[in-house]
Amino acid sequence: MRNHYLIILAGLIICLMGNHQTVLAEEVEIHGFISQGYLTTNQNNFLAETDDGSFEFNEMGINFTAYPTSSLKIGCQFFAMDLGDVGNDNIVVNWAFAEYHYQNWLGFRAGLLKTHFGLYNDTRDYDSLRTAIFLPTSNYIELLRDTLNTSKGIGIFGNVPLGPAGSLKYQIGTSGTQTSPETGSAKFLKSANGFSEISDIVVGERLYGIHFQWMTPVDGLSFGMTYDSFDYGFDAIKPTRIGDVMIDVPITFKAHNADYLVFFGEYIWNNWVFAAETYRHTEDSDVYHGTSGAFLQKADVDTRESFYVKLSYRFTDWLETGYYYSRFQLQPDTDDDQKKLKEHCLSFRFDINPYWLFKLEAHLMNGKFGVYPDNDGHIYNEWMLYAAKMSFSF
Repeated sequence: MRNHYLIILAGLIICLMGNHQTVLAEEVEIHGFISQGYLTTNQNNFLAETDDGSFEFNEMGINFTAYPTSSLKIGCQFFAMDLGDVGNDNIVVNWAFAEYHYQNWLGFRAGLLKTHFGLYNDTRDYDSLRTAIFLPTSNYIELLRDTLNTSKGIGIFGNVPLGPAGSLKYQIGTSGTQTSPETGSAKFLKSANGFSEISDIVVGERLYGIHFQWMTPVDGLSFGMTYDSFDYGFDAIKPTRIGDVMIDVPITFKAHNADYLVFFGEYIWNNWVFAAETYRHTEDSDVYHGTSGAFLQKADVDTRESFYVKLSYRFTDWLETGYYYSRFQLQPDTDDDQKKLKEHCLSFRFDINPYWLFKLEAHLMNGKFGVYPDNDGHIYNEWMLYAAKMSFSF
């Protein structure tokens, strides 16, 4: 872990020796970031061992973008993160693509592509682009980041002028991916379903997505939607009680028509930013016995009651504050606190200079979704999460 950390840190330092800003060498742009955070909760463990406080919360990356011609763009980003027992500072290629810009209204991409999902998914790596440390859980579940951020495939994009009605940005693509058992997505599925073990998660037997954002004639006001649909599956071990005995049952999980539908809006006015997103995830899932292949049960999902609203305000060049309310619900009209998480988040951002920033935030939580027992083995429905984060970017 330490060696990976030093490799990326050394790369950042080398870049900075040449120039404190964007490094241009034969039309190659180099940017990077590194951050270290601290998480603590008054009750429960969340994302890491937060009951006693945890520094296992950091991110770092360096990206390269080249423009061989005026119409061709290629780029890639190396990325590492640590969030509790997820990531562990292992270096991955976060995205890598080639992009051909034919006209403003039409372009083509291929490779390991960023996923456009709602307002902020494609920019969530860059801490300097938002007020809060954590994006709202209702739409941006942190443990699913490794799967939802990028996928391998092809796509088209563009910005279509609509005359006096503004313009329409769009992304349409098809892709697929595979996630290992050590990722946050695997941890999320194990926790949500009570699995003790899980195999590789194969996503994209069919995967396609569309993303539209209408830039209205009103300056700073936009609305949009994202729709993704795919199948995925994996093998797992499900501890099951039969009478007074617990046995490990091998299962095969197959999700069909896993659909994600997001509607969003954002208004930037002077020093204010207002935003809201709804989130609905539905899927038809079947569970089979891993050895005999016999059908065991249905495991459908419907998160239609998930959404967030947020606002932020910049007081000075060095101080910005933000607030959001987020509600995530795994099933509609459920009374099971294990399937719900509501949060009020208050954030403070301090811009020390153009490269360094520091953030503080507090989350008032209600619910047990994604929550682990505290060090005494208890899980509480009402609890607090506190976070601090220092970031450097160039």
